[in-house]
Amino acid sequence: MQHFKFIPLTMLIGSSLLLTACGGSSSDSKPNTTKVSFALADAPVDDAAEVWIAVDAIELVKEGEDNILLDVKDGDLEYAQLDLKQFQGGESKIILDETELVPGVYQNLILHVLDESVGDNFSYVTELDGDQISMKQPSQKLKLGGFEVSSQGVQRFTIHFDLRTALVQNQNGQRYNLKPHGVTIVDNETVASLSGMVDANLFNCIGDENEGNFVYLYPGHSLPVLVDNYDENTAQTDLPEGAVAPAGSTAVVLNGNDYSYAFGFIPEGDYTVAFTCSGLNDDEALYDGLLIPNPSMQMHEVVLSNAMDSVQDFEEILP
Repeated sequence: MQHFKFIPLTMLIGSSLLLTACGGSSSDSKPNTTKVSFALADAPVDDAAEVWIAVDAIELVKEGEDNILLDVKDGDLEYAQLDLKQFQGGESKIILDETELVPGVYQNLILHVLDESVGDNFSYVTELDGDQISMKQPSQKLKLGGFEVSSQGVQRFTIHFDLRTALVQNQNGQRYNLKPHGVTIVDNETVASLSGMVDANLFNCIGDENEGNFVYLYPGHSLPVLVDNYDENTAQTDLPEGAVAPAGSTAVVLNGNDYSYAFGFIPEGDYTVAFTCSGLNDDEALYDGLLIPNPSMQMHEVVLSNAMDSVQDFEEILP
């Protein structure tokens, strides 16, 4: 006579779970990823007709892990090449669209730039007189610092070039260098914009034929001393105590019959914006002692938010 032993269903389920926990399943767990896009954009530069840059890869550095190398392509090309001056005032060019990345903090983003070492027609500057000057990028890499990838939806970043500070011509004028100073990584979900009109009656500097009209943007309110552009990694002389360096600067341009300025891709926050008519000879690396604001009362405190396009005009103050 056969004897049957009944095993409770709960014991069978428990055994199955135990096998799974001990590696009994053949499926490997994969880390959660999110989609991330990268674009390039430019703040206006006043002394070049074109600024071409070619990028063939983005390298990401994450602590404790191997570096991630993401190829950048444009159609049949094994790289993306663009004139940064075509992407100003809030416009941008996507160079890597919806790639999968693990959320977390990345310590560095490195742009791999094709410069004069691989050819003259990849990265170069076309000057206002039509001359084409090659661009040099040490080690063909532009190290831009860290950023954080969240786990929510598609995250879009813009690599924003302030060429007025990032683009430097060497002393003999035969080459341009692209420096990380003046290049930032911004999350499009937390960026703002600022623009406005500028009264032509403020253009009262003598001898510059209205070429020195610029607007400077500074982080914070109640700032003690506003100064012109300089590189904190370059030795400075006569820099005043309490000096606040600009987050960016842009030329005042003529649009139709009106003069205006615009900043795009600015991180949200409190800022001070100031006009000067004497900003023409602002050395990107050295403090020049330019008068900002000029006229003296032409500055405003603003609060910039991603939720709206902020406007701040500069108007003549009559006695």
